[in-house]
Amino acid sequence: MNDSGVKIEVHLIQNFAPSNLNRDDTGQPKNAFFGGFRRARVSSQCGKRAVREWWRERGTVTVGDRTKRLQQLIGDRLANDGEFMKKVSDEEERKAGIRVFTDAYYAAADKKKPDNTSVLIFVSPGEAEVCAQAVKVVWDDKPKASTKDGKQTKESAKGIASILKKIRDYEAKQAGKEGAPGEMADTTGQPDSNQAGDAETAEGTGTKKKPARPKLEMLKEIEDRIKAAQVSADISLFGRMLAERPGRNTDGACQVAHPISTHKVDMEMDFYTAVDDLNPREETGAGMMGVIGFNSACYYRYALVDRDQLARNLTSKTARKNGKWAQELETEDYQEADIVIKAFLEAMVYAIPTGKQNSFAARNLPSFGLFVRRKGGIAISLANAFAKPIRPKKDDDDLVGLSVARLTSHWEALRNVCGKQGVQSTACFHIEQEDRLNGLKDSDRKSVEKAINAIMEVS
Repeated sequence: MNDSGVKIEVHLIQNFAPSNLNRDDTGQPKNAFFGGFRRARVSSQCGKRAVREWWRERGTVTVGDRTKRLQQLIGDRLANDGEFMKKVSDEEERKAGIRVFTDAYYAAADKKKPDNTSVLIFVSPGEAEVCAQAVKVVWDDKPKASTKDGKQTKESAKGIASILKKIRDYEAKQAGKEGAPGEMADTTGQPDSNQAGDAETAEGTGTKKKPARPKLEMLKEIEDRIKAAQVSADISLFGRMLAERPGRNTDGACQVAHPISTHKVDMEMDFYTAVDDLNPREETGAGMMGVIGFNSACYYRYALVDRDQLARNLTSKTARKNGKWAQELETEDYQEADIVIKAFLEAMVYAIPTGKQNSFAARNLPSFGLFVRRKGGIAISLANAFAKPIRPKKDDDDLVGLSVARLTSHWEALRNVCGKQGVQSTACFHIEQEDRLNGLKDSDRKSVEKAINAIMEVS
C-alpha cells in the first residue's frame, strides 16, 4: 500500500534568547504586523537554508548548490578527467568552452564577471556531473540528420570547439568595425542564420544590423540527459525556478511559513564599543563603536510537506497528459521520499539560523513540537492561535508555557468545529509542558525521535 495523498505538517514553539537571527536591509531583525501588533519574524528562506546546511554538514541526504559558479562546478569535474584534460590542455580554452555550454543550456554569463552566470542556478550534484559529461560530448561537431525539400540531408551540429572559433572570428570582425557609421546593435540575443557573416541591411531602414554572437545549438539528447539527472533532496523538497529554461523548473513539495512571535515585540538596540588594546594608558576612549538591533522572541513555526509531490520529484514522474499525471506512483517510489521527510522533520527541530550567532549565541531548541499526518482534508496552520498576542499576567507565567497552552487549545477547538480534516495521526514532543497539552496528551511521544518515527508510520 503506497498510502497516496498524504501531507505532513510541522508545528513548533521555539523561544530564542536575545538574537538577530535574520536581518532586513537595514541590519535590524525582521518583523511583521500580525493581529494588529508588531511581531518578530524570521523569513522562510532563512529557515530553509538552515535546513540545507544541517543536511550538508551531516551528509543526511543529497544537497545541491544554489550558485552563479556553475562553470566552476563543471570545470572541477572535468579536471578529474585525464583524457579530456589532454585533449583540451589550454585552461582558457576550457573555461571559454564551458561558458559556451552554460550560455546555451542554462543562462547567459554575467557581463561583469563572465566566469559566473547572470542568475543564481540551483543545481544538484548529479546534474553537475551530467553537464560535465555533456561538455565532452558536444566539444566536437556532431553529425545530425535533417530534411530539406523532402529529402534527407546530412549536416553537422557545430560543437563547442567550432563555436569558439566562430566567436573569435566574430569578435575580430566586430573589433575592426567598432565605431563604423550606420550600424545598429542587435539586442535580441538570438543567433541569426549568418552568425559569423557580414552585417546585413535591416529591411526598410537602410541601416546595418549587427550579426548575433555565435551560440551553441542545444541538442535534444543533451537537454533530455540534464532533465533526467537525479535531483537532490533540497531541490525536490523546496523546488527551483530557472526562468531561461522553464522546462526544467521543479514544483516545490514543501511550504514553509515565516515564523512569527506569539507575542508583540519591541525593537531593542545594543550600543557597543571596542577598546584599542595598544592605546597608551593616558589615551582613553573607544577605538570603535556601533549599534546593533536585537530582540528576544518565542516563535510559532509551521511547515507542510506534500508526500506525493516529493515522491514524483525524486523519481522524475512529473509529466502530465491531458491535465493528469502521466505515470502513477508505485509503493517503492515513496521510499526515498520518506527518507527525505524524516530528514526534514529532524532538521526543522534542530537546525538553527546562523545570523549574528557569534554575537548572541542564541542556540535554543523548540520547547514543543507537533507533527500531523493528513490524508485528504485541508492542511491548517495554527498561527491564528496567536492573533491575540500572548501576554503573561502572573509572576509565574512564561511565554513558552502560555504559547504551548494556546496552541494546543486552538488545535482542540479547530477539531471540534471543523472535524478531523483527514488527520490520520498526531505525534508531539515537549520539554516540561505536560500540563499544557490539552487534547494532545495521548499524542505525547516523549522524544523527538519517537515522535518522528510515529508520524511516519501508517496507522
